[in-house]
This record gives sequence, C-alpha cells and structure tokens, in this order.
Amino acid sequence: MSTKIIVVKLRDVIKKAILTIVGVIILGIIIYFFIPKGNSTAYKPGTYSADIVLHNNPVSVEVTVSKDEILDIKLVNMGQTQEVFYPLFNRSIDDVSAQIIETQSTDITASVDNSMTSDIIVKAVEKALEDAKK
Repeated sequence: MSTKIIVVKLRDVIKKAILTIVGVIILGIIIYFFIPKGNSTAYKPGTYSADIVLHNNPVSVEVTVSKDEILDIKLVNMGQTQEVFYPLFNRSIDDVSAQIIETQSTDITASVDNSMTSDIIVKAVEKALEDAKK
C-alpha cells in the first residue's frame, strides 16, 4: 500500500472560490432583473372611461387611477330611461367598485342577483384600465 500525496496550491483554490462567488452574484443579479415583480401595476394617473350601450345610448364607466392604484369607479351619463330599464346597474356599480378598489383587481365575486350586470361593469373597467396602462 502506497500513500499518495496531493499537492494543492492555495492560490488556485482562492481563484476558484472567488470565481464561483462572482458567478453566483452575477446569476443572482440576472434572476433579480428578469423575474416579474409581484402584482404591482403602473398606471398613467388620470380618469379613463369605457362605454356600455344600454337602450341604444352609451353609458360611461369612469375609472380614476393614480400611479399604482385604482381610486374610484362610477357610472356617468346614465339617463332616466336607462335607470328604468336597467335598475341593477346603479346598485351593482357600488358593490363592484368597492370590491375592485379594495382588492385592486378585477377578479371579484359578484352576487348571484346581478352577476351579469357585474360582469358587464367589470369588462368596462378592464377596458378602461388597459387604456390607463398605455
């Protein structure tokens, strides 16, 4: 049985360790910059609208946003005829806007009574938010 002696130069070990550390740091930086950050959405501040046609007349859904959040949602230009023929819209807008503002998302749960009305309002809000992202 013979013994083997391995000679390791300390300089080579230090070089490899430093290169490994630098490689890990560079990999970490690349991952940090290319992985999407959370759910933060940047908007161009202002008020944006999308139209819903009710009884052959457009009703606007106005969405007010700041740089990073939804501030207000309301119906505009709703005439008396539309209020009579579509009474759920006025009731639904309050519920829908409260949920969207609270969650900062259009993924909300609508009540069974007015789920179709809520879906129409949510689609209009999504269209207005798309305009706000540009």
